[in-house]
Amino acid sequence: MGVAIELPERIKEEILSITKKENVVDGIRDLLGHELIRKKNKYLFMILHFEKQYGMKFEDFEEKSKDMKMDYETEKDYFDWDMAVTALEDINNEFRGLN
Repeated sequence: MGVAIELPERIKEEILSITKKENVVDGIRDLLGHELIRKKNKYLFMILHFEKQYGMKFEDFEEKSKDMKMDYETEKDYFDWDMAVTALEDINNEFRGLN
């Protein structure tokens, strides 16, 4: 389902200039793709950081954490790690929706 929006001419020109695309729709799609890549890299970095810190994948950490009492920092890491894994899955689904 398409939605028509009116963009100011200056914004159209900027989109075309930045993306070097032939039309605004392709330019917006390109900008969205770059933003998704930026977010994906952010969450991948977070995930890799936690995997290195705890020496395991999130699923293993989650299973292990069920039987342990976590201090504040470990619990915060757990929620941040979970958010990063979930966000990465969402971003991968958004990528599929762009095409």
